[in-house]
Amino acid sequence: MIKLVNYFAALCILIGFFSCKTIFKSSPYQGYINSLVNVGLDTTAMGKIWINNGLEVLSNPNQNLKFPFKEEIFFKQNIPSATAYQINYKQSTKLKFTINSKSKSGVFLDLFNDVSSRKAMISEFISDTTFYYQSDNDEVLTLRLQPKLLVNLYTILEVAELPKLAFPVKNGENKDIKSFWGNSRDGGERNHEGVDIFNKRNTPVLAVADGTISRVQITTLGGKVVWQKLGLGGPSIYYAHLDSQLVNIGQSVNKGDVVGFIGNTGNAKTTSPHLHFGIYTNGGAIDPLNYIYKRDSIVGKVKSDVKYLGEELMLADNDSVIPVNILSVSTESITFGNGDGILKYQNSLKGLNPKINKKTNIVDSLILEAPENTAIPTAKFNKKLAYKVLGYSGDFLYISQEDKKGWIKAI
Repeated sequence: MIKLVNYFAALCILIGFFSCKTIFKSSPYQGYINSLVNVGLDTTAMGKIWINNGLEVLSNPNQNLKFPFKEEIFFKQNIPSATAYQINYKQSTKLKFTINSKSKSGVFLDLFNDVSSRKAMISEFISDTTFYYQSDNDEVLTLRLQPKLLVNLYTILEVAELPKLAFPVKNGENKDIKSFWGNSRDGGERNHEGVDIFNKRNTPVLAVADGTISRVQITTLGGKVVWQKLGLGGPSIYYAHLDSQLVNIGQSVNKGDVVGFIGNTGNAKTTSPHLHFGIYTNGGAIDPLNYIYKRDSIVGKVKSDVKYLGEELMLADNDSVIPVNILSVSTESITFGNGDGILKYQNSLKGLNPKINKKTNIVDSLILEAPENTAIPTAKFNKKLAYKVLGYSGDFLYISQEDKKGWIKAI
């Protein structure tokens, strides 16, 4: 199934402006670490790398996210990797996350609003899922994805930023908003506490969320108005200058229901028909623009470098040419890591496969896993067989011989 709604995660997303707070006694991620400990895999080289990378990536997340965001990821079974993303969340929005792994093996998904606590708000082991997140606070979120050990996994991540509330005018567009928060009114005696959305008279005005009608009035300032309460502790929505009202006090309405029709009643008699739209919290009026402003949700193509996804490439890095593994390619950047899975983010693959101009007098007989004298040997070098120099770092060459690759000392 391409999209399977994560109902468990959805239960913690409260309609309205309440924070999502989910407490896990033992998350699936921690449960998996416990299972590694129980069988002793946490002390193996790959087990240690897997656990360490899961922690380190939280302090080194990809910050190159522009919405809508899409990334293709290929986790290789021989390189224990994790990836993470930093999202600067605004309380006026909600986020839509879509994961498509095209695999039964799945991936650990953990969403944090405080990585220092190491406690995820949402923690799941999933393959395909779609879920939403919203909060009543601005937050710095971190999303981590990590498969189990020794798994090849291709995953697509999409993140879209959506307005928290629906647009209040039927078939209305952003361009119809022509008067904004804070504009001067009555010769500077007061400021505009909302936005004005212009449209034809008697265009339907729609409820921006589920809620209850708390007031239906006719006032000097707003003319025919409707007030809607969102939840027990939620804000009040103010629809003003209506030509007519279609609801009653105490009536429950769902998002998209018609509450009235656009007009120019009240102090708007000399203006073109429009809806004055406002949001009021316990602390007073707030700017409603970003709560309803429509955003592009159509994801563009990922960078053409996606053709290198999952491959090992040679990149120039200062005075060396080193192998990197392309972990992911997004609409914004390329993520690659070294043999231990430590990640680096770039907008492009600069210095790709440069020419090697290096002496190749090999003095050692052992091929090492890293360009260090103390590195672990992975194979023997056979001087009688052909080999190819792929890169270098200091006094070490990165070579391939038959089906072996690695570092060897040279002068």
